[in-house]
Amino acid sequence: MTPKTFEESLIRLEEILRQLDDGQTNLETALLRYEEGVHLLKHCHKILETAQRKIEILRNGNNNENSLNIEPVDEKEFKTNPDKMLKE
Repeated sequence: MTPKTFEESLIRLEEILRQLDDGQTNLETALLRYEEGVHLLKHCHKILETAQRKIEILRNGNNNENSLNIEPVDEKEFKTNPDKMLKE
């Protein structure tokens, strides 16, 4: 089951990494954890893409005279430092 929030997903990913790094996990369990991790990464990526689209919509407005004319979010910068982008 996929955690509902981005933060829950990151916490679970960290747990999986610890389990895989400890060297005590058998191959079958390691493969299951790896598969879960891939699923969680895809889930996180989807959440980030949705957030990026929302930010672009908010920044671009609806193109009337009261809207802001700000360029779209730099995807690479957003992925590497989303907190900075959200504060601007």
